[in-house]
Amino acid sequence: MLGCAIAGVAGALIGLVIPEEEATYYETELKAGRYLVTVQASSRRDEAVAILRRNGGYDMQNRNESAATTTTKARRSGTRPVTTEGEKNLELREEQMRVRKTPVNKGEVRVRKDVVTEQKTVKVPVTREEVVVERRPASGRRSASSIKGGEEIRIPVTAEEVRVGKDTVVKEEVRVGKRRVQDTKNVTGTVRKERAEIEPTGNVTVRNDTTTRGRR
Repeated sequence: MLGCAIAGVAGALIGLVIPEEEATYYETELKAGRYLVTVQASSRRDEAVAILRRNGGYDMQNRNESAATTTTKARRSGTRPVTTEGEKNLELREEQMRVRKTPVNKGEVRVRKDVVTEQKTVKVPVTREEVVVERRPASGRRSASSIKGGEEIRIPVTAEEVRVGKDTVVKEEVRVGKRRVQDTKNVTGTVRKERAEIEPTGNVTVRNDTTTRGRR
């Protein structure tokens, strides 16, 4: 993952309004094993630059000046700058993870309707007629007709009956659709990289970050 981070340094610096040539230079220095230090100094920029210069820091503009300063310090300390003859380069390579995404079919959702029968009770007010019989005493007046049997009167009696009918109405709508949801997944893999192993043979002094001496 370190290689991926280094590869994006130039783009990040260009995003900070640093010229492309300068951003590429810093990325090259970082790939060479050096450190890249950025400081949000605001009004204390000069102070930050002075601190970095005192500790060997440099930028694209004063890189030659920094190299000369290093040489001067080496002379003052009684040592000579390291010079190489018959120099050969050994490239160290490493693998970088490449991640790609492919849409796959994870399944489907089917929406259908079922008919469910329910029992419902509705209270409905109804009206009916009742026959009321009242008996009242007569005045004893003379009747015009004689007594005879079989005489009757008929009074129709009505009542409301409830008849149930059903109408189909739209009670609810179900809308089905899809939307994209962004998730983050951790992808883990193994990568290989080459590493330089220094193996002196004989009475040889190798100068790197540390000094290694080989003996017969």
